[in-house]
Amino acid sequence: MMIVKKREVPLYNEVLEALMRRLLHEHPSRKIISESLARRLAGFKGEQAIDYPLSFLPQMDYLIIHDLRLFVQGHYFQIDTLILNQRFFVILEVKNFTGTLFFDSEFNQLIRILNGKEEAFPDPILQLKRQHYQLTSWFKHQSFKTPPIHSFVVISAPRTLLKTSP
Repeated sequence: MMIVKKREVPLYNEVLEALMRRLLHEHPSRKIISESLARRLAGFKGEQAIDYPLSFLPQMDYLIIHDLRLFVQGHYFQIDTLILNQRFFVILEVKNFTGTLFFDSEFNQLIRILNGKEEAFPDPILQLKRQHYQLTSWFKHQSFKTPPIHSFVVISAPRTLLKTSP
């Protein structure tokens, strides 16, 4: 596996860290900024967690692009990891959630239960479908032939319990 674009600490994470160092402890926005930083750091840690399993891919057969950002139809879109092979591409959307995750396909949401508290998140499967569509559109706008594209949600926390609706 050859890494074409390495994973780097997002600039937004660095901005939030700098802001936290400068904010007074009593500042009314400190809690919101701290929670946002914690979520972003957890997400980045989850993305880093897949680097080890990906390192077992044969170097001559795969190219890996981390944190790919492309522009198509007036909008930017981002892919956590794109794996390229001569015959197919793979989109990986990495989530670093702990607890019990319930994928609700009826309402297109992800529900996490952690310490008795339920929390709703956007459906990562719907996010993948949108990324697939956007990447396909990008290929068409570049006049490239679109390879077969496979998409997977990766839950990087190994102790997470996954459930789905029937």
